[in-house]
Amino acid sequence: MNKDVLVKISGLQGATDGGECVELMARGKYYRKNEKHYLLYDDIEEESGMTTKNTIKFNEEKVEVLRNGMVNGKLVFDEGKNSQSLYGTPYGDILLEVLTKKISVEELTDHINLLIEYELYADNTKVTDSRIVVNINEQ
Repeated sequence: MNKDVLVKISGLQGATDGGECVELMARGKYYRKNEKHYLLYDDIEEESGMTTKNTIKFNEEKVEVLRNGMVNGKLVFDEGKNSQSLYGTPYGDILLEVLTKKISVEELTDHINLLIEYELYADNTKVTDSRIVVNINEQ
């Protein structure tokens, strides 16, 4: 069953030293299938107005983020493991690697909270410690 949801995504880069916080709010669709959660939403870039379609598929052990549009790529967060992916941006492709430290899914009556803590590497160099919090609220 599809549910209309309000999505709030908060990202903290440089999580160990205070870092920079980025926040996004969007309307989206949520459903659950075969013990996995699916979240679909569009991200509209303010300056260009270009849209990126996002799909987040997740459970307690693994999160997959697929992006198509202005930014193209797939990031896989698998707790305790490294994963690599080629991430396409308007400025060129970047080889990204994530070492996932923690994934937490909290399911409540009218909302779901997803937390991901990870280290981000670009071209084999550590860029930052990061944290993403995804709040999914029924409308």
